[in-house]
Amino acid sequence: MWLSFNEVHVLPLNSSVEYILQFKSPDSNNLQPSVLWAHTTAGDDTHPVLITVRQRSGALTWQLPYRSEGQELNELERTLCPDDTAERRGDDDGCVHEWGSFSLHVSTSCTSTSLSVRASQATTWHITIDTPLTVAATLWSPRTLHYRFGADASDVRLVISSETDICATVIVQNYTCPVVQNVQDTSIGMMRMTMVRSAAVQISRDTYPNGVYVTMIVMRADEECSGEVEVDSDWLYETAVFISTGTAARSVSQRQKTFNITVQKALSRAQYLWAAGATIALFALFYALVGALVLAQRWPPFAKYVLPRAVLADQTDDVAVEDARPGSEAQATRRRRDSVATYDSSDNSDSDSEYESATPSRADRSSPNDVTGHTSVQENGGIYIDTTYDTSAPGRDDTGTESQRQGPFGLPARLHLAALARRGHRTLRARSDRYLYMLATVAVFYALPVVQFVIAFQVVMNVSGSLDICYYNFLCAHRLGALSDFNHVLSNLGYLLLGALFLLQVRRRRSRRKRQPRHEEYGIPAHYGLLSALGLGMIVVALLSASYHVCPNRLNFQFDTAFMYVLAVLIMVKIYQTRHPDVNARAHATFAVLAVLIALVVWGVLGGGPVFWGVFTLLHIFTFLLLSLRIYYLGQVRLEKQSLTLAAAELRKDLRPLYGARMVMLVIGNALNWSFAFYGLVTQSSDFAGHLLTVLLGNALVYMVFYLAMKLVHGERLRWYAWALLAAAAASWVPALYFFVSGSSDWSTTPALSRHYNHECKVLQFYDSHDLWHILSAIALYLSFSAILTWDDGLSAVKRTDIPVF
Repeated sequence: MWLSFNEVHVLPLNSSVEYILQFKSPDSNNLQPSVLWAHTTAGDDTHPVLITVRQRSGALTWQLPYRSEGQELNELERTLCPDDTAERRGDDDGCVHEWGSFSLHVSTSCTSTSLSVRASQATTWHITIDTPLTVAATLWSPRTLHYRFGADASDVRLVISSETDICATVIVQNYTCPVVQNVQDTSIGMMRMTMVRSAAVQISRDTYPNGVYVTMIVMRADEECSGEVEVDSDWLYETAVFISTGTAARSVSQRQKTFNITVQKALSRAQYLWAAGATIALFALFYALVGALVLAQRWPPFAKYVLPRAVLADQTDDVAVEDARPGSEAQATRRRRDSVATYDSSDNSDSDSEYESATPSRADRSSPNDVTGHTSVQENGGIYIDTTYDTSAPGRDDTGTESQRQGPFGLPARLHLAALARRGHRTLRARSDRYLYMLATVAVFYALPVVQFVIAFQVVMNVSGSLDICYYNFLCAHRLGALSDFNHVLSNLGYLLLGALFLLQVRRRRSRRKRQPRHEEYGIPAHYGLLSALGLGMIVVALLSASYHVCPNRLNFQFDTAFMYVLAVLIMVKIYQTRHPDVNARAHATFAVLAVLIALVVWGVLGGGPVFWGVFTLLHIFTFLLLSLRIYYLGQVRLEKQSLTLAAAELRKDLRPLYGARMVMLVIGNALNWSFAFYGLVTQSSDFAGHLLTVLLGNALVYMVFYLAMKLVHGERLRWYAWALLAAAAASWVPALYFFVSGSSDWSTTPALSRHYNHECKVLQFYDSHDLWHILSAIALYLSFSAILTWDDGLSAVKRTDIPVF
């Protein structure tokens, strides 16, 4: 006897009775699956009601009551396997195959209970392209839908949204039996993800040739999505008092979630090629512009606007006889240039001995009263400082008498570049090149494990099927081969191409300087090694950021930001080195500081908490105060009681600072960093990596603005192309930072909440806001580096004794 669909059948049960029920669909030609609902009023998980469904595609067994994530449920509703998942066979095997039919076997070991069952056909089953569907699911009733690929669709994108803040899990599995409708039953070959309001995934016909099931499961609690453990302090009271009134059952029934499902066509191969081609063309345009400017320099009418107006070394040969006269200004200048005395008191190593000695000669030390050329050497606590007075410099009378006061370390109040550029060219070049060599060494040892690590992450995600491992913008993640998020990898191409272009520009300048040596008493000393390190840093950022975006998550976050920290620090070091070549930070010290920063980032993200933020705030403030003293007194201040006491006493004794411009810069820098420090202490953001990047980039930006402002205050003019580069850099940074703040995911929270930040593609249906950050920030960095490379070109023909230090 066949039982009818859409009717509730009540079965009295005991341990001596077993029921076998036969159900047949009223429409045997309908390929929609059957849905079974069952409910029991008694029993427990030690004496459950066993329900077995047998159909042509296999058999399934459930029990009532059952436990779901710690919650005992007496009701279930499950979607049975569609008949077309089993191979259609004839009757020659002796078996009767009725399409749309199944048998139900019911038994129990309980003494007395009852079971209510109902069979029905799925009212909503097939998903079609670009046709939205709305379904509801509860804790005891998951919802399953089916999508089969059309003839013209090889890849599609499944998009699910919801307006209710209830945690759910979405499972995508192959169109076979059984239909998995429980999180614990998921296996390899399935994809699953948690969601609250948004979820999306790209599905390929190559992986699922027969189509897919899409199952939405409501979770018992929101802990897995929110990351917060729900504590119910009244559980004992509710269990004792309200269990009989059904309060617990009502709380279960309230967990109902509505899903809006849409399947869209994924991008075609042509759209992939168009987006990649447009990206390459954009950055190739910069190569074309630079190449055009290089060729234009060969055209005399244009060359006068771009070629350097420098004093070459061989231009002084005609006046060599005049310069050789004793007591002449040139003779004094040569003596000052040949002297190895320097303000660089922090260099106690002999690492540069292969180039030049860093120790003043005995002749220099024994002639402090030599007034020829107004040169003297002072000894201050073992530090020999060569102070040379230029009678033509502002602030001095006609006799060359210094009318300004001096600081506690024998520092003159009015500093010029000549006083801080006494080191020889080879020594400064070696120090600058060490940045390039050390950065390359660090990059190799850092990048190789990174690549291996992220490949392992991608393999784990592909094998396990858990889409919660990687924090993508699933609404704009385009798969290519094994890469689940190809667009976020491709958008890093700008760092690579523009970094290489900047290296070529620096190389060209270095070669031109080598062919046509400059006079050592004119212009800013060249530091091409540090500039090359900036270009190489961009290339490493491209590699590491692309590796991070293969599978972004909480465990590999530092891959994306580590070399952004390096670039921000190197920008500040380069700007300071421009006018302080003798007292600039060494490469090993700079990278040691960066190593400490990376260690702090790991602690802050993985550990964090009030203790960390308190320690970091104190360390941040103390470090910047100490750095401020070293910058103010040109590196003469050491972390020693006598040195710190001397510096503090000088600051207290006179309200008028010795170096006004330097003091203004440091006051602004301290205000900025104290603000950053206390803001971090108050908010205690879980994204410490982003906080530190904001601190470093903010300091670099302020220093760039200060340097530019001080150039204008001292009457230094920038060439037109430097202004153009600065304007273009500013125009790129503004939208870049806007898209960076917008964000498309957040690894500092749970995967489900991170999907709240997911959004559709913004450009070419291929790039989202974070992709635009990659592209625009690469352009902004390149233009900023080019501005730093060229903004002192106007000083090429100015004597270093006339170039102020600030």
